[in-house]
Amino acid sequence: MSFRDGMLQARGQIVFIAALLCSTAAIVYLEYFDTTGRIRDQVIAAQATTGSKAPVLAPDFVGTAMQMGEDAYGADPSTAGNRAAALNAAVLGLSQGLGQPAQHRQSLEQVIATLEAEAPSAAQEVAPALALVAAAVPDLEPRVRALLARQ
Repeated sequence: MSFRDGMLQARGQIVFIAALLCSTAAIVYLEYFDTTGRIRDQVIAAQATTGSKAPVLAPDFVGTAMQMGEDAYGADPSTAGNRAAALNAAVLGLSQGLGQPAQHRQSLEQVIATLEAEAPSAAQEVAPALALVAAAVPDLEPRVRALLARQ
């Protein structure tokens, strides 16, 4: 048997090995992207909860806007607009590294707990603000998702 005859008889095994190598390379490549994405999500979540992002260029303007949202909620916590303002103020503080991250987190949890105790329509009225909360603080996403899923 010559080399050529041996190669012709082994062509099925050669194609199988080549396909196996290609599929293994594709799996490794896709796993790399998945791992990179998960690491990026963890870093973003850590930055959001610790407030370690770089400060904004005009912290006085942002601080004033945050204070206005907090004051509005403090004046009347039962209206949807004031709840949305409080949620946005806390997300703004976390994302820009202004104030105490624990205080912003407490504000978020307080408003969410209030919404959980009320009728489903209360959460629907502040749905965009809740979506921002879920994007900024991923570990609150399950609670936000549950709020918005209520009918």
